[in-house]
Amino acid sequence: MSPREYDVPNVKGAALQLVAYSGVANIFRPLTRDAGVVFMLHRFSDQWQRVGGHDARQVRALLAYLRREKYRLVDVMSLLAAIRGEAPPLRHAVAFTIDDGYHEQASLAAPLFAEFDCPVTTFVTTGFLDGVLWFWWDQIEHIFASTARTVLRLHLGDDIICYALPTNDVDARHAAALHFSARCKGLSESARREVIALLSRTAEVEIPERPPRRYAAMTWGELRQAERRGMTFGPHTITHPLLSRVDDESARNEIAGSWARLRAEAARPVPLFAYPNGQLGDFGDREFHCLQNAGISAAVTARVGFVTREHLRAPHGRFEIPRINFPYSLSDLIQQVNGLERFKSILRGVETRPHASVEV
Repeated sequence: MSPREYDVPNVKGAALQLVAYSGVANIFRPLTRDAGVVFMLHRFSDQWQRVGGHDARQVRALLAYLRREKYRLVDVMSLLAAIRGEAPPLRHAVAFTIDDGYHEQASLAAPLFAEFDCPVTTFVTTGFLDGVLWFWWDQIEHIFASTARTVLRLHLGDDIICYALPTNDVDARHAAALHFSARCKGLSESARREVIALLSRTAEVEIPERPPRRYAAMTWGELRQAERRGMTFGPHTITHPLLSRVDDESARNEIAGSWARLRAEAARPVPLFAYPNGQLGDFGDREFHCLQNAGISAAVTARVGFVTREHLRAPHGRFEIPRINFPYSLSDLIQQVNGLERFKSILRGVETRPHASVEV
């Protein structure tokens, strides 16, 4: 690769940062008048528990920027009402969501967002909080991190996978866990359990019934304490399956059961649902009907995009709200909230729209 070719990404990045930080970026702000940003976060860094994720200092700096620049930090339901025209317009509006229900989301994230009087909705997997399960991807990470073996050789169908796991190489073990998790994501629930059991036997690591602290859920008491700080909560199924891969009765129970369980424990639950995984193909007409029958008003996905009036006017658009991964840098944040990224998506013709289906 020539020096000139190697420098292209750096030049592009520098140009984007220049536009993002300069007054030039303000010319794109009109594109935010009829569109909103819903950010999606997951884990927050906790060095004492060896949890990786968003660093609290970094999140604090980005929230401070949004407050300083007069962005409207609102909850998702208020954002949707404003974009639909059912409430006064909310120009330059930003909403925040967190997925899954891990312990540090209550203990670290709730006070962090409260510091900026910033609404945030966390979607909890109710069986996780009830202590009847822990997430399969965490089990995989636990196995790779804990095994005393330095080489793992597994037969998966017609494939043979071999992982080199140096004793003190945390990064190599984490990369192996990510690779194995990616192989498991598309499997059925039963097939995934079998594969993880095989990994456990091969690695000679027993999977504990309850998760180690780094993988633990918040308790219902911690959830209610987070509510008192201003955090709200929505359902995220009972056991976190890919809904499109379960039968009709299971899909109904996962949606309605998680909403009923949350209503029983939370002081002010929000009728806003988050699909596990949340990509196109993970939900469809059946899930839209289940949500409506359960009394849930809207649902968020993990499909990347901005929330627009056109999107919400689609027959089932309220059940396919796009989100954007919360960035790790200020320049990326600025691009997402000031209209620049939406301008780029319009030019590329890739604005997220609901896929065609029957009206519910």
